[in-house]
Amino acid sequence: ELSGSGESEELSGSEESEELGGSEESGELSGNGESEELGGSGESEELSGSGEREELSGNGESEELGGSGESEQLCGIEENVELSWIEENEELSRSGDSEELIGSEESDDLSGSGECEELSASGEREELSGSEESEELSGNGESEELSGRGESEELSGNEESEELSGSGESDGLIGSGESEELNGSGAGEELSGRVRSRVGE
Repeated sequence: ELSGSGESEELSGSEESEELGGSEESGELSGNGESEELGGSGESEELSGSGEREELSGNGESEELGGSGESEQLCGIEENVELSWIEENEELSRSGDSEELIGSEESDDLSGSGECEELSASGEREELSGSEESEELSGNGESEELSGRGESEELSGNEESEELSGSGESDGLIGSGESEELNGSGAGEELSGRVRSRVGE
C-alpha cells in the first residue's frame, strides 16, 4: 500500500519490500535497515528508525511507528497506508483533490497545516505525528499514531480538516494529484510519491 521511493507490495522507502521499505528490504516495513515490519536504520520487530525497537523507533518514542516517518502502515519519510504528505494514495493527498483528504484546505479527517481529528502534517494528532508525539506512529517525536509536524487528532497537512487535507479540497484526502483515497504529487491506486505505481512511495 505504501512505498517511499521504490516499489513494494505495500510500502517501500527507497527499495522494494513486501510492505514497507526505507532504503533496504524487509518483510514488511523498513526505513534504512531491515525489520520484520518497519525499520528506519536498525532492526526491530515492527518499526525502527535509527535504533532497534519492538514497535516504533525513530528519533522519538512511539508504540508502533518509528524512524522519520515510518509505521506499520507508514513508511518512507512521510508515507503510510492511509496517510501521505508528499506522496499519493487513494485516501490521502496534499495538493490534489480527493474525497477524503486535503492539503491546504479543510477536510473531515486530515488537514495540511491545521489540526484535524485523524491526521495532521504540521499539527498534533492523536494518531499521526511527524515531529510531535503519537501513540503509534512518530517521525521525530512521539504521537499516538501518526503526526506530521504539528498536532492533530488524526492527520493534518497545513490546514484543519476532520479527515485529511493537503493543499487542495476534497472530501477525504488530497495531495497534489487526484486519487480516490490517497494523493501525494501524482496519482496511484494506493500510494505513489515520486514513482507512480500501486504502491508508490
